[in-house]
Amino acid sequence: MSSKNNLNSNIADNNIPKHHQHKASSQQYAPPNTGSNPPKWKYNNTLPVPWWFNPHSVSKFHSLPLHSSDIFVSSGIKMGTTWMNKILISLLYEYDTDGIIIPKAIQQRHEIPGRLGQTYPEALYPTREECVEDILGIFDRVPNGREGLKALMGNFVLDDLVNGQPEPRIFVTHLFGKEFLPLELFHDGSNDNDDNNNNGTPLPTATTTTTKQGKGKLIVVLRNLKDAMCSLHNFRGLPVDGWFGNEHGPGTFARYLMLNNTCPNALGSAFDWIRQNNDAVMSIGPERALVVYYESLILDFGGQLRRINDFLELGKLTPAKAKAIEEACALESMKHAASVDGARYSWTARVGGIGKWTKAPLSMEQWMEFDRVFNIVLGDAEIADPLRFFQYESVPGLPELALEDCDLDTDPRKWEPYLLVMLRGGMIVPDPYFRLLGGCVGKKEDERGNSMEFKYNKPRLLLSESNSDGSPRYHLFVAESSPLASAVSASRTLLGLENMISMDVADGESGGGLVFLNGCSCAPWKGSEGPFWLYSVYQLSDPSATTRITAPVLWDTVEQRIVTNDAWEILKLMSREAEQSDLIIFNDALGAILKEGLFSSENMESIESMYLDLSSTVFNVEAVGIEIMTKHGKDIIGVNDEVQKIFTKLRELNDLLGKRRFLLGNNLTAVDIVLAMFLFRFDACYTPLFNLSNHEEYVGTILMGNLYPNLKAYSRELYQELKSTLKIQGFRQIFRLPHAITFTREAYSTTAGVDYDLLTGNESIPDLNQIVASLEEPATDRPKGTPAHAANSVPKLVRDGVAMPMWFRDDTVQLYRDLDLRDDDIILSSGVKMGTTWVTKILNSLLYDFDDDGKTTSAYMDDSFPNRLGQTYPDALFPSREVEKHEMATKDEEFVKRMKMLKTNFGDFVFDDLLNQPSPRLFSSHLSGKNLLPKKLFDGWKDGGDNGDTNGDNGGAINKGKGRLIVVIRNLKDTLVSLHHFRGVPKDGWYGNEHGPGSFARAIDLENCPNAFGNSFLWVKRSAEAVDAIGPERALVLQYEELKLDFDTQLERINDFLGLPKLTEAKAMAVAMECAAKSMKEKTGGRFKMIIRKGMVGDWQNYLDDERWEEFDRIFDKVLGGVDIAEKLRKYQCKEGLDEIIAAQEA
Repeated sequence: MSSKNNLNSNIADNNIPKHHQHKASSQQYAPPNTGSNPPKWKYNNTLPVPWWFNPHSVSKFHSLPLHSSDIFVSSGIKMGTTWMNKILISLLYEYDTDGIIIPKAIQQRHEIPGRLGQTYPEALYPTREECVEDILGIFDRVPNGREGLKALMGNFVLDDLVNGQPEPRIFVTHLFGKEFLPLELFHDGSNDNDDNNNNGTPLPTATTTTTKQGKGKLIVVLRNLKDAMCSLHNFRGLPVDGWFGNEHGPGTFARYLMLNNTCPNALGSAFDWIRQNNDAVMSIGPERALVVYYESLILDFGGQLRRINDFLELGKLTPAKAKAIEEACALESMKHAASVDGARYSWTARVGGIGKWTKAPLSMEQWMEFDRVFNIVLGDAEIADPLRFFQYESVPGLPELALEDCDLDTDPRKWEPYLLVMLRGGMIVPDPYFRLLGGCVGKKEDERGNSMEFKYNKPRLLLSESNSDGSPRYHLFVAESSPLASAVSASRTLLGLENMISMDVADGESGGGLVFLNGCSCAPWKGSEGPFWLYSVYQLSDPSATTRITAPVLWDTVEQRIVTNDAWEILKLMSREAEQSDLIIFNDALGAILKEGLFSSENMESIESMYLDLSSTVFNVEAVGIEIMTKHGKDIIGVNDEVQKIFTKLRELNDLLGKRRFLLGNNLTAVDIVLAMFLFRFDACYTPLFNLSNHEEYVGTILMGNLYPNLKAYSRELYQELKSTLKIQGFRQIFRLPHAITFTREAYSTTAGVDYDLLTGNESIPDLNQIVASLEEPATDRPKGTPAHAANSVPKLVRDGVAMPMWFRDDTVQLYRDLDLRDDDIILSSGVKMGTTWVTKILNSLLYDFDDDGKTTSAYMDDSFPNRLGQTYPDALFPSREVEKHEMATKDEEFVKRMKMLKTNFGDFVFDDLLNQPSPRLFSSHLSGKNLLPKKLFDGWKDGGDNGDTNGDNGGAINKGKGRLIVVIRNLKDTLVSLHHFRGVPKDGWYGNEHGPGSFARAIDLENCPNAFGNSFLWVKRSAEAVDAIGPERALVLQYEELKLDFDTQLERINDFLGLPKLTEAKAMAVAMECAAKSMKEKTGGRFKMIIRKGMVGDWQNYLDDERWEEFDRIFDKVLGGVDIAEKLRKYQCKEGLDEIIAAQEA
């Protein structure tokens, strides 16, 4: 086909004058405005082509000898061709690593094709001579054709593209597939048996080598076809036949949906264009073929730029260069370049955007027809799958309620169905496993054999590090729909890591995967408006990720990458850090059963072995169940075998747990927590959803029956430990799965849609209220093992009839009692859960941390003194370093561990350090009353004689009291609720069980209250007596509620009581900000964050019933009736007016 006539015969040209030499115009030229009307010219009498289409160059381009470094961009019409051309030019030629434009590049913009806008090979004559002669008459097809082509493509010919570019050469084109793209892209000529088949190219597999042959690299640019169609419709003038057709033609919509050789648009059907390029990409393989999506460039330009850079093997992309390229490739910058440099972008660059198609005047039925055609042509085209996500008007299947707004009766089956999706190459695609016939859910590889595990090796978590705003470095994303994610969430609480690892809980699944309706609370998304999708986390970590979008995810906010999405690895990482920080012992909610941590080094091999065993049986129940649902009775024998393994293992576990308290003995391990999460869901979710009751091995329920007595008792015992971490209302979301599977298959359908009302949703599902009621029942007949202790269980020590915590030291308390007080010493006495931490922080801020200008002093956060980063209780300290050294060397290992734990809580101090504080010294504790506070606080202490005698009978001078006493109290109902939840819900619950009388009974026990520091009623009474004995000049009572509701006034009271200079506005504001709960939690290294709860006034009304609160009131009247400092508490212990108080603090 070398003759002039043969070349020209490839173009059918209706009523266009024959070619002749064109005379150049001296006038300023704009390209002919043909709008989006279909062209009149055809290639080989079949493919519609633009007026400038040159068959001679198309043939030469197809047979072009390639260099290994060549880059070919095949971009669909209105899919981002101009943008990609600018990105590649900027990346390869124009900017250095410092983000500075290369001077030589400016000069080359006018000399080298493609630099000021794409130069299509199919639009050029092969040589300058042929161009001058216009041997095909191309320039005569439109008015001013020669100037028009020059304005569009530059004054170049194909020889300039081939021989005038430096390496790597860039060829940008609308040509597509094996029929038009260079042959050597697909093979280098060494294999002449290539069938060059454009259709039916199989997907490469893990064992298929796809990149042996061929040269160069191919980048295919795609855009969702709905937006592409709308952009084409509006491109440089509306078509004469409009959207819906008239006497001039069928209209944009009808033309766009015409297939094969019937579509009259330039280069034919966009659906067929993608189909051909899909086969080309699959044939070349991932090492030399990359698909870039217009939408991903808009949503994450930086990530996609790195992806392109890595694909082209250009070395590390510096932040400076990336920033410069992003700025240069912004739409306004490109349009500015057109006015300054004569760039041709202005002809082709429009506003772009995502979802503009939703504004088109098309009906839902027409868009459904569009989707049907998409599925007919592209249903199995891998590169087309990511387009589907952007061809939905909104993300399908968003939860209709936030998880917090759901209750145990919420039925999520009635919500809109969602699409089951995954990430492939960093893009959201429908999960192909759910449209196939099952058998693949449990795999860790995709259909090509690529691993879908998502983690990088990191030997440990740096929990002591935080962000500049004080927030934790690490963040968890979890979902209640996942038992593994629930196990991670629960372990975070049990290990005392709540303030060291932040967390967001998903509201449920959607067509974009797990979604957080109210946004995300960690960097870099913190503050952005919701909803927030978990896929964004995966995409930022790896823009090319191929993975399921699963929770849990452990996120590193500093490195902005995923640490791991493997739940078992997360459990190990957290446990190791908690163990090394002694946090496990500090969090004594589980007492002795957690003393060895979740992964005991001695039992590590057994723990791993047990986990692997259960992973192939009980923990595999969801994967097996989904196979049951997707197979629909086909090839079910293998699935039945897996179900049998599950029931066999449940029977074995039932027998085992009749002999052991936990799976591996008397100590709780991580595998127990994971098992518990599956057992909690078994009757509620798995048995009904997967029809497990139809299996011949099924014998009955676990929690609702009596056939697994030991599993039931085991579940109940663990539920008491874990229930505060659960959001059981989320369990039911798994019942959305049947809808989702059907909807995902329907996404590929070429027929009418499914009536979802006819699907699952009307039959009954288990009542979660009954499940919870069963779990709340006492766990009877459990193997005893080592007894567990509740968070606020009975202390071993009793002094003067008052229970004391395990840290209480008689020797140090005696030194405290005999303390030689100074006049300016401050004794802080605060009840348990009454605001000790808060007031300690307030006093530090007033006394040491801020000057009158509100600036921090050199003493700010100075941890060389006690009480600065958290209270340091005198009763918990060694008397001196000498005593500490001796006891740590001679006592048993358990004692040494406990003492190390105390240092985590109170700092590495001894009592001598309290004595050596600079004045005014601060002593903070829960000790109360005249029998435990320093004697010299009170009038009547004597020089000589028995200092315990204040009656003056034993000789010695009687002296006035010294120092100041600050007592902190709180309404006792909120105090009780806070204590109940402190470091884990107690094992005996609110109302008692075989483990103890329960929080309520313990709180009202006036004679033998086992709580640390005794009964709260009596604590307040002893404190009132101490305050009365000292008098108002040296004794101040602070009420938690007044601090909460009117901080400024109370701050001035404290300041004046301490005799400090007048409080300036600047200092007051600085102290208020510093002492806000959020600030205290976020302070790096501070011990405040370990013990701060939400602290809401009136929270008590959300717990217990009226009868019990009435009993509580009677005891209050009995003990504290007429006690001055207690009378103010009544206001906050009465429901009347409480709503206004709650509203006030929220405001």
